[in-house]
Amino acid sequence: MKGLKVFFLLLFLAAALSAQQSQPSLSLVTVYPGNAIYSAFGHTAFRYVDKENDIDILYNFGTFDFRDPKFVPKFVQGQLDYFLGIAKFKREYKNYTLLENRSVVEQKLNLTQDEIAQIQAFLAENALPENRYYKYDFIKDNCSTRIQTVLDKTLGSDIMYDQGTIAKIGERSYREYIRYHLKKTPWFDVGIQLALGMPLDQQVLPSDSFFLPALVHDIIAGSTLSDGRQLVSSSEILFRSEADPINDPLFDPLNDPIKITPPLLLFTLMLAVELVLIYFGCKKKKGWAKKSLSCYEYTLVVLNFMFGALIFYLWFISDHTATKGNLNILWCSPLSIVFLITFFLKGNGQKILRWFSLFMAFMGILFLLIMMVGLQTTCAAFIPLLGLYIILFGRRLFTALS
Repeated sequence: MKGLKVFFLLLFLAAALSAQQSQPSLSLVTVYPGNAIYSAFGHTAFRYVDKENDIDILYNFGTFDFRDPKFVPKFVQGQLDYFLGIAKFKREYKNYTLLENRSVVEQKLNLTQDEIAQIQAFLAENALPENRYYKYDFIKDNCSTRIQTVLDKTLGSDIMYDQGTIAKIGERSYREYIRYHLKKTPWFDVGIQLALGMPLDQQVLPSDSFFLPALVHDIIAGSTLSDGRQLVSSSEILFRSEADPINDPLFDPLNDPIKITPPLLLFTLMLAVELVLIYFGCKKKKGWAKKSLSCYEYTLVVLNFMFGALIFYLWFISDHTATKGNLNILWCSPLSIVFLITFFLKGNGQKILRWFSLFMAFMGILFLLIMMVGLQTTCAAFIPLLGLYIILFGRRLFTALS
């Protein structure tokens, strides 16, 4: 008789456990950075599982349409629409792991069935065609920040975010976190640092702590609910990439800011070419060197004008917020067009060239001082390039005076 009671008790426990496992669950899935440019900052999404109804899906706020014929101009203008997409988890998991070789971590959220139902209903409502679109913002509104938005609008004051982690995140600037994620893509790093403005050198505000997926993972890991429950009941590494291991985003300071990279080598070589041509053209009076130096410098000024015009556009015309207040415009300036125009002027052309060269050389030195005091920093590769332009305009100043 006693054995029969034990049997039925075990049967009851097994049934209860089976029923619990079949209940819907909600998780946060963090996909760590990959090698492709679009995956450099990682990704995060909600995973909703309802085994009883054979549902296993990702609610993904990082979706956009490559097929949009206006994709490129919208992206450049900062008007690209992102949207909340729904995809089968297995298919997306294969893409992240087999195709992209990216690490994937799942944090199962310790929520009641009512709380899960509330969040899932909110996500389903926002995935409707009339609600799904939003204007992407690099810092303020992306796939990561939308995680906080969903939790705040469903759980509200019941969720207590890990303030210790948020405070630690705030010890570093936006630019430091961005550059940390671009270590494998030095050319992309150069482009991003040229485009991003001075506000990104500020320390991360508490309200922006969710701006990167890896940071979201760390905040959620230590967060609690008002009744004392840990927000995360369990965490599992679903896939660990050997090529791109899971690193702690709360990193130590970059100890080697002058790390040798292809951009640094190229810009140093460009500076060396300028110095060699000046030596043979100005000191040794070699005709071939003078002509080569003139062509080389005008090419460099054309590039300066083109990238300066892009900086101007991103700051003053586009809707991007991260590109405002970009002091790179001091040395990489659309005003370089003045230098090019003087080539076709006679008489006062040399006078204009002299004053403009003085102005541009001063702007280059000013930006170096700005970098030194940390008002706006950039990658080390730009240092020889800055030196190149200071020498170029300085030489033209003295040539115009002679």
